Amino acid sequence: MSTSLPSQLLALLRPEGYPHAVAAVQLTETHISWVFLTGELAYKIKRPVHYPFVDLRSRERRAFFCAEELRLNRRFAPELYLDVVPVTLENGTARISGRGEVIDHAVCMRQFRAADELGSLLGRGAAAPEELAEFGGALARAHRQLPRVGTGEPWGRAESIRASLLTNLAECQLAAQSLGTEETVRALADPYRARLEADLPVLGSRRAAGHVRECHGDLHVGNIVRYGGRLVAFDCMEFEPAFRWIDVAEEIAFLHMDLSARQHAPQAQAFLAGYLFEGGDYPACRLLRLYGVHRALVRAKVAALQGARAEHGRYLAWAGERLAAARPALILMCGVAGSGKTWLARQLASALGAVHLRSDLERRRIAGLDARQRSGSGLGEGLYTDAMSVATYARLRACAAEALAGALPVIVDATSQRRDQRAQFAALAADHAAASWVVYCHAPPAVLEARLAARGEAGTDASEAGRAVLNLQMARFEPISAAESLRVIDADTTGADVVSRVLRQIRA
Repeated sequence: MSTSLPSQLLALLRPEGYPHAVAAVQLTETHISWVFLTGELAYKIKRPVHYPFVDLRSRERRAFFCAEELRLNRRFAPELYLDVVPVTLENGTARISGRGEVIDHAVCMRQFRAADELGSLLGRGAAAPEELAEFGGALARAHRQLPRVGTGEPWGRAESIRASLLTNLAECQLAAQSLGTEETVRALADPYRARLEADLPVLGSRRAAGHVRECHGDLHVGNIVRYGGRLVAFDCMEFEPAFRWIDVAEEIAFLHMDLSARQHAPQAQAFLAGYLFEGGDYPACRLLRLYGVHRALVRAKVAALQGARAEHGRYLAWAGERLAAARPALILMCGVAGSGKTWLARQLASALGAVHLRSDLERRRIAGLDARQRSGSGLGEGLYTDAMSVATYARLRACAAEALAGALPVIVDATSQRRDQRAQFAALAADHAAASWVVYCHAPPAVLEARLAARGEAGTDASEAGRAVLNLQMARFEPISAAESLRVIDADTTGADVVSRVLRQIRA
């Protein structure tokens, strides 16, 4: 029993304090709330505390933030957050939803197991990359529905972001003194400030483009749980609006950083891939480094205040690695339909932590279709006109440029059948001083046809290429010549070791 629990709430430690059957009650306490676990449901009552970031001393303020917690979290996890209920006093005895005087309020939630929280799942190897990819796609859909910042509101302005990031840097350095690591933080300061100044113009343009929204605000592995067979986010930042009215790029950078810093790189890549595939916000890649380091310093600061030396060091190490000079890389897939480009690109992206750009998906995005929506376009029609192909390759180059500007490796998954297409990507890599390769995928004609037939029968892939498309591509394919001066990796995708062979050549 917590010694901070007021005497008038002690009755909530007994099963009779609830309007439903309860076998036993367990109490947990945070710096903000008392949480009563009853088996099926959990009840969170705000503590009457006063911190620099929130004042909960009045019942009205506690009721307000209970309502805010419900409002904000139901956008991400409506199945978890059920209602705000009164805490009443009957004959001197506290009850949930009783008939007496209302003395407080509680957020009523579905109770879940600590073992199902993402941090626990990752710790025992029970969260596959595919599950993080699904979560990333769901987050992108949720972000689309969130309110955008108004023109007269202060959130998300470049100068306010700059001030916030530098304040956090100073606070992290101060907190690090308790662990003797202030020099480590100080060594990060100059490259961090340089990164911030370089990205400052982008911050303002992102706000103008509508990317500053009322987000979750605290999206790390400790605030995600598997419930109902899928990962959902909970425990939004309800107290400080400035921490949740942020660029969606900061939201995804936080979880991407947290997964990476915890040595779960495949899950980090899958989460980002799922988000980008669903939402198409590739310009966010440009800011992942800045915002990732910012959030790493936030977590390092919190860890220092809690005396968690190992966790503090882990986040500082990750920040240092991300701020170190890094050469980006561009890998251009090449080959006709059915040659295994997309399959191989997925394996390479997971292994390299790369952004995976797919022409079939971006072609649909330009046309306003979702990834699996069939267009019914014939050869030279609809999605497959020459003009649409020009637009698709232009979008691929623009999206790749955003990833390269963020010092991320990027894989462009397209047929790349013409020499001028390959030359344009080679020039893009040169513009960003990026290492580059062309991975030429191929397989025997009978294998190509069998793959396309199986894909068409399944009807689950973004590509609509069939036998006619394959024949046209084979007729028009311009073989890669020595005059193109490209680093070419030959990939026979029928080989059992093709992934490891390609990876060895890239890493060499």
